[in-house]
Amino acid sequence: MLTKKLPLYSLLFLFLSGATGTFIYVNKHRAPAPVIPANVAGSAAVASKPDNCFNLVRQKGFDLISPLLTVNPTAESDDLAPLKAKVMNLIEDDKRVGLLNSASVYLSSFSLGEWIYINPEESYHPGSLIKVPMLVTYLKQAENDPEVLNKKLFFDNTEKVPQQIFNSKTIEPGHSYTVKELLHYMIAYSDNNATNLLNKNADVNLFKKVYTDLNMPEPDIHDSRYEITARRFSDFIVVLYNATYLSRKSSELALELLTECDFKEGMVKDLPTTVKVAHKFGEWGDYRMNIHEVHESGIVYMNNKPYLLTIMTKGNSAKELSAEICKISKLVYEHVASF
Repeated sequence: MLTKKLPLYSLLFLFLSGATGTFIYVNKHRAPAPVIPANVAGSAAVASKPDNCFNLVRQKGFDLISPLLTVNPTAESDDLAPLKAKVMNLIEDDKRVGLLNSASVYLSSFSLGEWIYINPEESYHPGSLIKVPMLVTYLKQAENDPEVLNKKLFFDNTEKVPQQIFNSKTIEPGHSYTVKELLHYMIAYSDNNATNLLNKNADVNLFKKVYTDLNMPEPDIHDSRYEITARRFSDFIVVLYNATYLSRKSSELALELLTECDFKEGMVKDLPTTVKVAHKFGEWGDYRMNIHEVHESGIVYMNNKPYLLTIMTKGNSAKELSAEICKISKLVYEHVASF
């Protein structure tokens, strides 16, 4: 059963006046960002290195076991250094001409076990990216109670939700939807109405536990200052790919939903249409200050070289920021494809 409900005033829609996007606010004072794993199994590069070359993240809360969630080399990749330089030059060039104010990029190759990170100190308002841990929360609950996904919730459209610049399909007032259908709307279409309905019926304790299980600070859902780094957010995507937090069936379902994301203005815009991408975008803005943020994170399934890419940006135009994400994604894809 869905046991505890998140109060409306403390949900995803507790956001700054004039802001767009979706938020769950978490304590901004964080422990150092956890490392993000490569896919350890079958990686010769990983297997050939001693243990002290890696940072490990293990799930806590057990007496006799310590489940391994993520593994990552401690040092950035020398092989990816030329790509890092290209992306940094692109970002600096576009900052000089006013197309963006800042950007952070985290790239991890699952096949090679290597990573790079640009502008790691910058943090961002996640916007609708935060819908991913909400998805994980429901799927985690459904592993103990499969009927959770079949529970029907009625949408009466009596509550105001934040508007987005990039809009898609939304649920209709006066209709009931199953939780599984609402999860699809929340992820595939980034629908804030579906998200709000899910938030009202979510288990707040389980939502917080998703964070602490991944060795993140417990969320303070009343903290309107919540920001997150590109590398930190990547944890939610990586544990789905590695199936180290949810079951394999649930992880597969989560990534299947992410492949249905219909936002096409960022990461996927200039990639071949034959390449599958499991991704989620987020936007945030303060119109009074003319400040916008657009972010995207996902897995690009390039043949036998899948990789995780998280791009977070700040600037004065959401359209220009989505174009920046597109350019960075294309540059990364072309470099990885040339290996």
